[in-house]
Amino acid sequence: MNKKHLKHCTPVLFVKDAKIARDFYEKTLGMEVVSNFGDLNISFKEGFALWQIMEENIIPQKLGNENITNSNLASRFELCFETDNLDTIYSALKANGTKFLHEINTELWGQQTIRFYDPDGHLVEVGEAMPIFLRRIYKEENFDIEATSRRTFTPVEMLKNILRIK
Repeated sequence: MNKKHLKHCTPVLFVKDAKIARDFYEKTLGMEVVSNFGDLNISFKEGFALWQIMEENIIPQKLGNENITNSNLASRFELCFETDNLDTIYSALKANGTKFLHEINTELWGQQTIRFYDPDGHLVEVGEAMPIFLRRIYKEENFDIEATSRRTFTPVEMLKNILRIK
C-alpha cells in the first residue's frame, strides 16, 4: 500500500458517557475540544477522540458491548501526553479524586511521569515535556552532553537540537 493514502490517525477511546469523559479531559486536564458531534463523538486539539458507541453500531455487535464499556478490563494501550507543569496536572487530578496507577515517578531515562485512569478506565500518562527534563538532566550531568545522552537514551544530535546547543 502506498503510504500517501494514510493521511490522518486519531486514537479513539470508547467511553460509556462522552459528556463525563469530555468534562474530565477538558476541565480536569485542560484539553481543547475541536469538534463535537452530538456529544457522542468528540475530538480534541491534542490529537485523540472520544466515542460513545451506540449499541446499534457494528463495533459492539462484533465485539460485544461489555468489551467496550467494561472499565474493569485491563488497559490495552495508554494515551501519553507531555506537560510543562507536571505538578499542576497532578494537583488537578488529586483534587478530582482520580485513580492513579502510580503517582509522580522518575522513569529510568529521567523523565517524571504520572499514570492514571480516566472515568472509563483507560490508562493515561502525563510526563514532563522533553525540553524540561532534558535540561534538568543536562544540568545534573554538569552540562556534559555525552553523559546526558547516555542517561536519557537520547541521541546527541537530538539533544543539541532540543536544548539549542551548538
